[in-house]
Amino acid sequence: MPRKHGQPPDGGPQATPELVEVLTGLSRQNSVYRRTIAVCDQLADTALKGVDPGELTRVFAELVGKRIVLMDPAFRARAHAGGDGTLPDLNWDRSDSSVDRLLGALEAQRRPLRVPSVPGSSLAHGCLVTPIVIGEDTLGYLLVLEEDEDAHPDDVDLLTATYAATLFALTLAHERTSTELGLRYLQTVVDALVSGHFLDAQDAREKARSLGLADSASFRVCVLRRRIADPLEAGGHGVDGILAALTRRLPQAKTAVRDFGVIAIVPEQALTPGVAAPVDVIDSAQAWHRVWGELSLDKTVTCGLSERVERPELSPLGLSQAEQAVDLGLRLGRGGQLIDYHELGIYRLLLRIGDIGQLRRFADEVLGPLISYDAAHGGELVNTLAVYLRNQSSPKQTARALRVHANTVAYRAQRIETITGLDLADADDRLLAQVAVAIVETQIAQDSIT
Repeated sequence: MPRKHGQPPDGGPQATPELVEVLTGLSRQNSVYRRTIAVCDQLADTALKGVDPGELTRVFAELVGKRIVLMDPAFRARAHAGGDGTLPDLNWDRSDSSVDRLLGALEAQRRPLRVPSVPGSSLAHGCLVTPIVIGEDTLGYLLVLEEDEDAHPDDVDLLTATYAATLFALTLAHERTSTELGLRYLQTVVDALVSGHFLDAQDAREKARSLGLADSASFRVCVLRRRIADPLEAGGHGVDGILAALTRRLPQAKTAVRDFGVIAIVPEQALTPGVAAPVDVIDSAQAWHRVWGELSLDKTVTCGLSERVERPELSPLGLSQAEQAVDLGLRLGRGGQLIDYHELGIYRLLLRIGDIGQLRRFADEVLGPLISYDAAHGGELVNTLAVYLRNQSSPKQTARALRVHANTVAYRAQRIETITGLDLADADDRLLAQVAVAIVETQIAQDSIT
């Protein structure tokens, strides 16, 4: 029987345009899913191998054939792969209204967004942006860049980017956990070493090796803390700020956090990278003062620095020196500075004398009446004497340091001579007074440690 015009070859009913459209859509959708599944399976296999985020970025770019950029939570490019030429400028400035709207939408919706290029703004390149999220934490952002001005992200890009963001979240979370555990372990080792919690010299050396210190490497112990009235808190100007500054300028430093501040073990080699020979004490001191300025910490943070520690088992001595240095520095009005124990002069000598009672008796013989007078009258004569001696017995410089009139300093100097019997114009009497003042200040610093 002859086939009628328009009748399908198999004799079935003729497909309507609507049916053809549905079938075409289903076929296209099926193709999208197949391509998406193929990409996701290969990307998942890569992630399960435990690769780092950079390698995962490279594989993702290779699978989708586009430029992929991994951004950190602050929208700084961390890794990129694919595409031609150099990475375009992705400096997204939030003062740009286009960028601010985009970031606000990402923070609010936490889902992929297609971003068209906005000529003349920070968003000069169109892209697909997918937040990398775990719980309430945003670990970064995944960008699929469109380098062809006429190209637009398709459904495959959207689906694969969404799935890839999940794999990146797991990879970044694992990396962060591993990093945090590693840092916690290193902090424990630093704390044990400076506290003397080791069995013997060999155990101390093994702990030092785990911090990356060679057996022959010398180091310093630092104590960074705020004034007693300024508690050390988390945040940009607290513990986090100090740790970030140390990591930026002294990446070889190993740190531990205590209630009173931050402890750091810093290899001497970290000060002069690329110099094989050990630096001498003078060069080391100069390098430390230069580094202190480069740390750019706020003026409420004071750093006590130990002498050079040549053997790991002497780390507790290094901590003691650093603590004494920072306490004496604060007592001597040098808050916000680097206080090198090696540069403490007579104070260092006094700290080493074991018979504290004998030192106290000497100080009491010289300054006892003055201390009693201050206690009874709420006076400032002992402090005035200390500042006077540190300023080469200059009334003008002393007045400037104490923020009083020079006549006030002259009057106080006369009272000091009357009460103590000292002649501040006599070199020997000034030396007696200077040693006695140093003993008093040293004892106050030691009492604050214990």
